[in-house]
Amino acid sequence: MKLFHPAYRFACSLWKWRGTIWELARRDFINQHSGTYLGVFWSYAQPLSFVLLLTLVFTLGLRYNPGRDVPFLVYLISGMIAWQFFSGAIGGLTGIIRAHSFLVRKGSFNLAILPLGKLLSVIVPHLILIVATVLICWLNGIAPSLYAFQTLYYLLGMLCLLLGLGWITSAANLFFEDVSRMVGILVQFGFWFTPIIWNIRLVPAKYRWLVKLNPACYFVDGYRDSLVYQMPFWQKPLEFGYYWGLTLIVLWLGAFVFRRLKPHFGEVL
Repeated sequence: MKLFHPAYRFACSLWKWRGTIWELARRDFINQHSGTYLGVFWSYAQPLSFVLLLTLVFTLGLRYNPGRDVPFLVYLISGMIAWQFFSGAIGGLTGIIRAHSFLVRKGSFNLAILPLGKLLSVIVPHLILIVATVLICWLNGIAPSLYAFQTLYYLLGMLCLLLGLGWITSAANLFFEDVSRMVGILVQFGFWFTPIIWNIRLVPAKYRWLVKLNPACYFVDGYRDSLVYQMPFWQKPLEFGYYWGLTLIVLWLGAFVFRRLKPHFGEVL
């Protein structure tokens, strides 16, 4: 039972601070879209315009379709929305403590909930993108199915991994500002090393396990399996075990790093 005590204590903390988490998410959502005429529209314009650009390049220019048996637009957007959510969230999480430095000196405030507020603020636009992707798939001959709801499982998996990573990067960024730049570079590399605009079948079968060590492969392929290929997640038990094993390690490590560095936050701000 001692093994689960930290998780139980954290769950109790979430319930205690639920109102504050919701308020943080609401304010962050408003701040993201204030000062612009189109507001929340930009949450969809950026990823959709990038998808449209890549579609034009690959279909009209390169005349190459990594999706093979499905339209390139469907193949691309089903994986791209998962990556856009992950990459955008990790960038915002890295600077979350520094952005709320005024709360550090409030000893009664639970700083560990700041990443949760950030994640909650970006979920609603992402859910709308999922619905838009279902409609795009439908227009391209792939009828909606119950497997579309499976994206919520992969979204939960992303949130758990992001929470652990957010605790690590947000705490470390206070002591080493280079962390935010390193995260940006890793995100750029991650885009090209994840099968988003290319197909993992291009990699020889004996080397594909190296590609799958990248945890982003799990939820990018998972979104694609749910929205396009309509495949249940339990048909990939090895990927399931690896991803959740890694995620639990990251969560534990994130909590450990955050707890150890937290007493020193005030010294560097």
